[in-house]
Amino acid sequence: MKMKVQFAGATLVAQTLLVLLAAAPASPSARAQALPAADAAPASTGFALPTTLGTLQYAVSASQSYDWGYYTNSGVTGSANISGDLAYLSSSKQHPFSMVLNGGHAFGEFKQPAYSYAGLSASQVANIGRWNFVLSDSVNYLPGTAAAGLSGVPGVGDLNINPVQVSGDTSQGTLTNFSNRISNNAAASLSRQLTGRTALTASGSYSILHFLDSGTGSTTQSGAGLDSHGATGQGAITHTISPRSSFGASYSYSRYTYPNDHFGLPASGFVSQTVGAQYSYRVTRKLGISMSAGPEWSTITNVPNSNATSVFVDASATYTGKTTTTALSFVRGTNNGYGVTAGSFSNSLVFTVSRTFAEAWGVSASSAYTQSSSLTAPTLPSFSSKTYVESAQVSRAILRNLSAFASYAFENQSSSGASAIDVFNGRSQILGFGITYSPAAKHLGHP
Repeated sequence: MKMKVQFAGATLVAQTLLVLLAAAPASPSARAQALPAADAAPASTGFALPTTLGTLQYAVSASQSYDWGYYTNSGVTGSANISGDLAYLSSSKQHPFSMVLNGGHAFGEFKQPAYSYAGLSASQVANIGRWNFVLSDSVNYLPGTAAAGLSGVPGVGDLNINPVQVSGDTSQGTLTNFSNRISNNAAASLSRQLTGRTALTASGSYSILHFLDSGTGSTTQSGAGLDSHGATGQGAITHTISPRSSFGASYSYSRYTYPNDHFGLPASGFVSQTVGAQYSYRVTRKLGISMSAGPEWSTITNVPNSNATSVFVDASATYTGKTTTTALSFVRGTNNGYGVTAGSFSNSLVFTVSRTFAEAWGVSASSAYTQSSSLTAPTLPSFSSKTYVESAQVSRAILRNLSAFASYAFENQSSSGASAIDVFNGRSQILGFGITYSPAAKHLGHP
């Protein structure tokens, strides 16, 4: 009876969204009345990144989500959500600039806390003669580990945007309970065409992970996490064999440090070095594959007998068609530990797909699996986790600029050992539905 009372008291937002979803026309004749003619621009099925130079795209969404098993809670929680997305692609062919901004607020219900989230990614490219320069930065504010979609928050309607397209992140982190954090990754690269087919590239990046709710004296402090700083430098040489294929070699050096050593974990940092061979091949105009692999050496600083040798892999396959976009990636190697432990070695497999049907329907799905374990050393506590995140979303155009969506996400994680944060253990299911207003792209200039 108590459960019925809670659902009966759902917000007006939820009731309105259900009416709109039910009102979407189902018969062919009804669709012809509700949607624009076939020779006009296609109706919107949600936010999309701009593909034409000199355009601005934006969207505003209102949604309702319910969570079973939220942050290990055995009951049902929920939230009414307001979110927005904005993307810009400059008109310059020689020096293009791109930016993606997203954010929102969840009004907690049924004992779920309210929270906000935001993300900003920007990139500037400059082509000067045979030189190519790229500056980029990506910053995110989240209440937990990113799980799915552009924002990383399940149930808010942005599953159709692959985060790899925006931030380049191809792995799924270890899920944590409520833990506000800010992450930032700034990168710069330059490349030089030595010959018509051979290019030399150098790049560097600096990353920060900072938890806003500090805790002391515990290895499982809820609401806190292990801050980290990371710096990476890389050099590579690539040679084009044919218009379809290229190969190369690379070397990278990474160093991670942990400034807030107040969890009882020796977290001085670690160093990782890799030497890899690279290969990419364009199977068709729409399908491409790439792979980089080689030995990796890691050493925990100031810890004797902590040297370890392994194999790193970064492989991906992408398909981009008129109505379908698919990506599959596998990443194996060291990382900052996601705020859970002072460095970890992970195997992560991520698959995403997005497709539109009959101009009015959009379907998106993602599947991610990650196995992580802490770097081994005789004097350090061990930690390991297995993470599964499965998500799906269906969108339906109602009017030219208005669409409705329904989404479902399933999360399952098991972990063991000592961690620096309250790690999620168990299963969680998130059901979300909402409406999105996303008008046609605004043209702000000419190429």
